[in-house]
Amino acid sequence: MSKFSGAFTLYGGLSLRLVAPSDDDFLVQLFIDVRPWLSWVEGGRDFIRHLYEQQYKIMRAGQEGVYPEHLDFVIEKAGQRIGRLVIDLGYADWRISELQLISQVQSKGIGTNLLRSLQAAAGNATIPITLSTPMDFFSAKTFYEQLGFRVTAVEPPVYHMAWFPPRHPMASPQIIS
Repeated sequence: MSKFSGAFTLYGGLSLRLVAPSDDDFLVQLFIDVRPWLSWVEGGRDFIRHLYEQQYKIMRAGQEGVYPEHLDFVIEKAGQRIGRLVIDLGYADWRISELQLISQVQSKGIGTNLLRSLQAAAGNATIPITLSTPMDFFSAKTFYEQLGFRVTAVEPPVYHMAWFPPRHPMASPQIIS
């Protein structure tokens, strides 16, 4: 069986390609950029860099344990790396476990184009997309709601959310209390 090595073209000139070893530095730097709170600890620059690298390795190992069949993609636009998507394409749902964009492209429609592309593909297969987002990052919850996701469970510190394609049995809104 041959291994996929190409890219998927998405809305807005975006593409996804599988992570390669040459992406390691980019992915660690992206991890650092989207988690500024880790730099608030006491310690010198080398200590903080080591902390970030350690946390990155722990996160990757955790994803491997929880989603052993996940796909790890680099998001590109015009050949430039702009983010990362980790998704598990299961039979019951497609689970987004990580979606990160570099700060320079945030609030420019990249996330919307990426998710709309995933929704189009999942809709063709009548498969829901699920994710969790931190409760203290309210703008993310609002962003996902604007794309048709709804809260399916609240387990502090996260909201569990899902998007259901129109023909899916759960497509009609459910009230979460």
